[in-house]
Amino acid sequence: MSIYVSGDSVPDAVAAVGDSTLRTRAVYGNSSSLMIATRPAGYHSEPHTHACEQLNWLKDGELWIFIGDRAFQLKAGDFLRIPAGEVHWAWNKSELPCTVVEVHTPGMQHDPTISGFAVGLHDNGETPDFLGSPVNEFLPPDSGFDPGIAEQKAV
Repeated sequence: MSIYVSGDSVPDAVAAVGDSTLRTRAVYGNSSSLMIATRPAGYHSEPHTHACEQLNWLKDGELWIFIGDRAFQLKAGDFLRIPAGEVHWAWNKSELPCTVVEVHTPGMQHDPTISGFAVGLHDNGETPDFLGSPVNEFLPPDSGFDPGIAEQKAV
């Protein structure tokens, strides 16, 4: 392990988020994880929560992100924060892919979405001391939560 790895050492992998997939590269430390995720045209994740704060920066393209009953249309260069525990999901309504840089604190290195390929950034001899280990928790179909209400705002 090392606190530095070359970009070529971080795999570009396919990750499943509910019924959708995206391409991502991910790294993590003790307190945070960072993902660079490319969502294809039509990408639509399932509503989910996690016990960590998420900061997003949209590198390119457009993406709708929904938090509860609110809808946010992100365009290249925009930032968005998703508070820990909030129900949220994303929808790429455009005909082009988009790339999002996501930071999760505490890190999501143990989530099945990225745990198989995320690269730890720990010094030689350092014992990882994680701040936490949140994972995505998808809402069951019978939860009563209706994402369609927020999605009506995505004109």
